[in-house]
Formats: sequence, C-alpha cells, structure tokens
Amino acid sequence: MSVLIMLLRKMARNYWLVICLFSGMLLCIALTASMPIYKNAVLHHMLVQDLERSYEQTGDHPGMIAAQFTMQTDNAKVQSKIMDRFDAYWSSHITGSKLLHVTQDQKQVETVRFGLTPTDPSRVDPKVKRNAKLSMRSSLEEHIRLIDGKLPSQTRVDGVYEVMVTDSALGQLGMLLGQEYDIKDPKIKDTSIRIKPVAVIVEKDLNDPFWGMQNLKNDQNTLFLPDKLFEQDFIAKRPIIIGRVGGTAITDYTQFNLDTAAYMLNLKTNLAPDMLGSYNYSVSSTVWVPGSEAMTAYSEREKTLRTLLWSLNVPLFILIAFYFYMVTSMLVERQKAEISVLRSRGASRFHLVLMYAAEFGLLAIAAYAIGPWLGIWFTRVLGSTSTFLNFVNRGSLQVEMTAESWKYAAGAVFAAWVLNLVPVFIATKVSIVDQKRAKAREGKRPIWQLFGVDIILILVALYGHYMFRQRMTDLVKLGLDGKSLSADPLLYTIPTLFILGSGLLMMRLYPLFIALIYRMGRKRWAPQYYTTLLLVIRRNRIYHGLMLFLVLTVGTGIYNANTARTLNENMEDQIWYAAGSDVVLRQHWESDAPSGPAGPPSANEPVQQAPAPDVIHYLEPPFELIQTLPGVDTAAKVFTKDEAQAWLGTKSGKVKLMGIDTDDFGNAAWMKDSLMQYPFNDYLNLIAADTHAVLLSKTAADFFGAKAGDVLDVGWEGIRPTRLVVYGVVPYFPAFNPNPVAAAEGGGKKQDPMLIVGHLDTIQNELAMEPYDVWLKLKPGADRQAMLDEMDKRHVQLEGFSDTIGKISESRMDPFRMAINGVMTLGFIISLAISFLGFMLFWLLSLQGRMLQFGIYRAMGISFKQLLGMMTLEQLLTTGAGFFIGIATGIAAGQIYVPLFQLSFDPGRIVPPFEVISDHADIIRLGISTCFMLAAALVILTWLLKRMNIHQAVKLGED
Repeated sequence: MSVLIMLLRKMARNYWLVICLFSGMLLCIALTASMPIYKNAVLHHMLVQDLERSYEQTGDHPGMIAAQFTMQTDNAKVQSKIMDRFDAYWSSHITGSKLLHVTQDQKQVETVRFGLTPTDPSRVDPKVKRNAKLSMRSSLEEHIRLIDGKLPSQTRVDGVYEVMVTDSALGQLGMLLGQEYDIKDPKIKDTSIRIKPVAVIVEKDLNDPFWGMQNLKNDQNTLFLPDKLFEQDFIAKRPIIIGRVGGTAITDYTQFNLDTAAYMLNLKTNLAPDMLGSYNYSVSSTVWVPGSEAMTAYSEREKTLRTLLWSLNVPLFILIAFYFYMVTSMLVERQKAEISVLRSRGASRFHLVLMYAAEFGLLAIAAYAIGPWLGIWFTRVLGSTSTFLNFVNRGSLQVEMTAESWKYAAGAVFAAWVLNLVPVFIATKVSIVDQKRAKAREGKRPIWQLFGVDIILILVALYGHYMFRQRMTDLVKLGLDGKSLSADPLLYTIPTLFILGSGLLMMRLYPLFIALIYRMGRKRWAPQYYTTLLLVIRRNRIYHGLMLFLVLTVGTGIYNANTARTLNENMEDQIWYAAGSDVVLRQHWESDAPSGPAGPPSANEPVQQAPAPDVIHYLEPPFELIQTLPGVDTAAKVFTKDEAQAWLGTKSGKVKLMGIDTDDFGNAAWMKDSLMQYPFNDYLNLIAADTHAVLLSKTAADFFGAKAGDVLDVGWEGIRPTRLVVYGVVPYFPAFNPNPVAAAEGGGKKQDPMLIVGHLDTIQNELAMEPYDVWLKLKPGADRQAMLDEMDKRHVQLEGFSDTIGKISESRMDPFRMAINGVMTLGFIISLAISFLGFMLFWLLSLQGRMLQFGIYRAMGISFKQLLGMMTLEQLLTTGAGFFIGIATGIAAGQIYVPLFQLSFDPGRIVPPFEVISDHADIIRLGISTCFMLAAALVILTWLLKRMNIHQAVKLGED
C-alpha cells in the first residue's frame, strides 16, 4: 500500500504530464480496439445487404438451411438410428445454436410409395393404379389455405387416418374427397391402414420462407398427415418404411456476423458427414444453403478489410508512438535529477525501471478499462462518414463489443507500456556526473543529424515510391487489377516515412534560415527580438521534439485529407462519367419484329418462325410522359449504336454512333471540364448550327487520320450510310471510354474504341428510327421514388433503368471506401487532438522551467509587453515553422504518393484519368486549429507571467 501511495503522490506532482500520457494511451487503445469492432460492423452491414440482394434476385431465403436424407436401406433399426441422429444433430447444431437465430423450424418425413385401393369400389374406380406416400411437415396447417373440405383430425377417426392433398394430387391419384382407401402393397405387412382425404390445400403465401425448400407443386402423389399423429403412429411404430427425412430452418440473417457466416459454411460442407457418421452408406443426402455464395465472399472481404484497416492505421500508430516517446521523455527530463541521485545512492537500473513500470502500469490498466468503450464511439465515427470529414446518420451500422476487441486492446496496452519504458531505460544510465557533462555539451549535434537519419528515411521512402511505380507499370502492361496491392501496409507507411524524413531535413536546415534572418537585421533588432533569435539559433535542439511532432501531425493530416478526397472524387467521377447523367432509362418500343416461339419445339416438329423484315420499324413511345415527371429538370434523348460503321477514304472501321439534341444533352449530361481543352458546352455549340456536323473521338481521328472539315460516311448493317462532316475532335465524351479493350480471341492488338457524336434528328431521318435512352437531370432534392411511382401511374413501360445517384450512395457503403473515409477522418481528428495536447504540454513545461529567466528579464527592465512579444516570436519561429513545414511536407507527400492509389482501380481503364485532388478547406482547418493552439498558449503564458513578481525570481535565484 505504501508503494501505491508513493506512486500516486509522484503522479500528482506531475499531473499535467500524467494526464497527457494517459490521454495518449487511451487514444491508442481506443483506436486499436475500434478496428475489430468496425470491421465486424461494416462486414455485418455488407453481408446483410448482399443477402438481401440475393433474396431479391433469386427469391431464395438467404438465411435458410435445408437438408434432406433419402434412405437407401429398409432396415428398421438402421433407419431408427439415422432418424435419432438427425433429430439430435438438428436440435443441437441448428435450432439450439445461438449463432443462427432460428425463427422457423420445419421437420419433414415421408414414407416410401405404396399402392392404394378404394374401400368401396362402387364409389371409386378400382382399376386406376394409385401409388402414393404419406408425409408430414411440422406446422403445415399454419401455412396453408383450404380450398375444399376441412382440416384432418389429430387422431384416427373410427380407425381411419384423415389426410390432406393438393388439387393436382386428387386428379393424379384419381381420388375423391371424403372416400376411404386401403393400403395394399406386398412390401407392407400391415394391411389395416386406411386413409381418407378430407381437405384440398394450397400454399397460403408462396413468398413465405416456409416454402423455400419445397412447395406443394410437386406433391402430386403425397398424402399429408398431421405431424403429431404421424410421429406417434408412423415414426414410433414404423408400419411403413420411411423413405426420406429432412429439415428446413429459417434464420434471421439480419443478425449474421463473421462467426455465423463461417458456421453456416461449415454446416453446408460437414452437416451430412458429421450427422450420418458410419451410416453414410445407407443414405443419400442433399444440403442447401442459398446464402452460401454471399457468405464465402464475406469471408474473403474480412481478410482484406482487416489488412486494409491495419494498413490505414499504420501512420496513426507511428504518430501516437512518437507522442508517447515525446511525453515520456518530458516526464523523465523533469525527473532526471531525481533519477541520477537515486542511481548515485545505489539504486539499480532494475529498481528504477520497475518503479516507472508500476506507474505506467496503473495508467495502462485504467486506459484498458475505458479504451475499448471509447473504441465503440470511434467506430460510430468511422461508420458515420460518407466521404472525408462528411458525417451522416447511419443507424443501420450494428456496433457491439467483442472478445476480439479486448484482445486487440490488450496488445495495444502492452505495446504502449513497453514503449513508454524506453526513455526511462535510457535515462537510468545517467549519473549526476553524466548529467552535468550532458549539459555542458548541449550544443553538440543530435544523433539523428550525425547518422543522417533524415536522408536515410527520404531515400527509403523514394525507393518505395519507385517500387510501387514499377508494380503499377507492370499491372498496366499486363492488364491486371491492382486492388490486391491497395491494402499493402507499405503503401500507407512510406508516405509517413517521407514526411518524417523531410521534416528532419527541414529542421537540419532551419537554424541556417533563422541565422540568415538574424544577420539581415543584426543591427536593427530590438533587444527582446535579438535575444529570441539567438535562443532559437543556439538552443534549437530543445524545440526539435515539438517541431517534429507538429510536422508529423500536420503533414500526416494533410496527406490523409488529400488521399481520402482523391479516392472519393475519383471513384464518384468514374461512376458519373460511365453513367452520363442522374438517371438513364429506356422505354419499351413497339415494333414489327417477329416474336420467337412460345416454347421449345418438340423433337419431331420443325421450328417455324415468321421471316424477319428487311428493316424493323419501331413506334416511338410518348417522350412527354418522361419529360413531365415530377423532379425532372432536363430530359435528353440519347441514341447509341455500338455496331455502327464509318468510312473515310480507303479506311473503314466499327464505331459507336451517338445521336443527341445538343441543347438538352448539354443540360442533362455530366462532364468534367478539365478533361477537355475547352469547356464541354463549347464543343456542343460547335456542331449545333449544322445538322450534319459531328464530333469525333481522338481515337477515331487517329485511326482515320481525320481532321476538321473531312467528310465521313456512317451507317450500319442493313442501313444505307449518310454523309457527315467532322467539326471537332474530343478526347473524352460522357459514357464513352476511349481506353483500349482486349482484342477478340485469336490474339492481335488491343482495339481502341471509337466514337462519332451527331444530331439525333439527322440519324433518325437519314438512317433509321431505333430505340434511344433518356438521360434525366433531376432537380436538387428530387424524390426518385416518387418519380418511379408516377411512372407506374402513367403506365410507362421500362426496359432499363439506371440510377446514378443510387450507385453513388451504394459506392459510399462499400466496406473498403468506408474504411478509408472513416479511418482517415478519425486520423485527422486524432492528429489535431494529440497535436493540441503535445503543444500545450511542451509550452507549459517550458514556461515553468524558465521562470527564473523571465524574472531576470523583468528585473533587467524588460516590460511585460516586450516579454510577451518575445514569447510570441519564439512560438512563431518554432510552432509556426513546424506547422508550415508540416503543410509543405504533407502537400509534397500527396503529390508524390497519392497517385499510387491508382492501384485501387484498374490503372489501364480509369476514366476520367486519375487526378490528385486537394481541398484548401483542410489547410484552413489546420490553420484555425494551430491559431487556436497559439492563442491558448499565449493566454496561459500571459496568465503565468502576470502572476510572477521580480522578488519571486530573485528568491528563486537565491535558492
């Protein structure tokens, strides 16, 4: 207890340092613990989305587990053991599993087929051959609707089993409702079984997951008994051989996570072998898990996302590690005298390290208790970002604490604890003599300058850049996708090394720059400024920690901001460019094209089809129905013909022909002006006056050797060409990708797509009237669902509908994009937070350590205003310099390393071309935060200086 009290008192004497150290530990642990929480939350969200998408596309419930086992033996004992094993396994591994969240459970058992004869041949034709089977499905009565008759009794009625049948079964078996039938089959010894169909049934709701495995359509020879009666008389007593047993479980897939997905996939593979064991030879099995494909992809995503999260957090961990080292070094620096005295009086290094280990251990335990819960809040921040520093309310992201989070937090606690002990271990080597000797050598160059650490870091970072450039070049040559490389930790680490090395290099040169300023005004500086400049020149080493910390935080923040914004803008620009407008749709066009045969012809019947007309004539649907939809700002007709043909001189080639109305198209289309030499609308205005004017893609101009004024013949198969005039050449055009595509089978060079853009009216009048798309630009805040509802009211028949805004929203929900936006946003915020903590801590300790110096200045006649000016200049020369160096290195790192993120795309197919994007607002935010830190420091400095009196400084000097 006495040791604990001593540690607490020691921590209380340095409470500012302890609070900052604890804050750093808390941030590190929370950040580390948030990674598995965020990973699981995002993947759960994506899994549920994938499963719902699969449900919409296939109609098969993705949370279903269905198994059927067909008996291949009539041995009653073997069948009994197999059914017992099935019941035990199903109840323990499926319905009893806490991972699966089972909402419905259905057991299915059916007998082998047997013959039936009518009890009263006078009422029912006895000549009809009737082969049927008895079956039970648990809870069947709750999911059916009676067409005729009544539900059967749960017990035998006068020795007769009442059964349910489908309407098709009545016809197939030649049975009448209410008539009795006897089982007559040589395989069945018990001939006293009599059944009576009393109900004709149909499914109540075919969309009910209950019918997911098998509905009643194929039960044309099945007689359904109530489940309890079947279990009591046909499973327990076994008068008829059981032919098949199975089960269907419906689970709540919205509760699925990584463990559930792995469990479901394991069930799909191992359910039958594990359940059957040595009876495998007696049964053929079928196991069906409709959601397994989405779950397999989910497992792969989990591995990639884990790697990506670690990679994204590497720079932040480096920053926090540096913060730890800086704060602990300050803490140890204040206590160096105490450490050296204890060493001189016989205390071993082990005892000293143990004392600090206990102190840091108390902080680590407290941070471990709080950190993971703070990590949950971090996760909510990560999950609520749609783009960089843009937050949305994403309530569907399920966040929960897991054992994995506590393990990650424990690892972070241990790493932080060890890292904090490094400065202590170094300081324990210092005796009183060493300390005095070190003070005498304060002007000596630091170790990192002697060994050229700054140059080494820059060279390593540039070599990493070179290697990634080479890999990207190889990917483009081979036509491969580089997404697997985009999660490489080195891709996120080498920019931090570059920022760190560049910051150190600037700090090596910075004293020379200050010395130059000093010499330029050497004879004109006021005494207080003269003193400050000399202090910064001669004792610049004491500012290295603060300046490097600011360089690292500001530089990393700027780089992360540029990276996130660049990736977001390029991803969304690709979607916008490929789509062309907010909404692209195609109405159904009536035509005289012959319809195909209704079904496949029989083997002996030849295929007969109406001859195709030479030209198909289309009836254009009313364009006004689309143009006047609610929320539509501009609607443009856009005709495209991918297989058009163009001729110029002796050259001909396949082109994509696009027909537009220039005015409407210019208002409806999305285009990035930076892609062209002139504004996009200028090109449209160029061809607007001449109905035969066209624009050529640069690929087409290069292929044909065409230039403005040349005449092209354009048409397609079965259509007589028309003559058009080239007015301009464009490198890009909405929805047109000019990058080469792979050649057809058989090799050859890659083919460059070619585009010709002309007037829609000319194409329709001189070539042919064929279906076109409609590009819609919507008004701000337009309700797209209301627009679709109005289409239904107007009976608009659509053959295609593409919602670009919806695609943008969906892309923002991609787990990898969410990880990049979330982690970099959080990193930016944490960088500002720990930058403020480190800054305030440095200046508080600096002021406290220089009280005597300030008092002497006051005693010498330096006014309070002049003293404040000295400190302001000192902060500008140190903190301000660190801030501007950080901005410079962050921008430089962005220009050098952000282009490497083309690896996140297909480098050879990116349109628009990858572009590094920065936002001045990010620098303004950093500037505001830095000004706030400077202002806060000045306020505290003013308050401390006002409290100081000259006689206190004299008394301090006497002591």
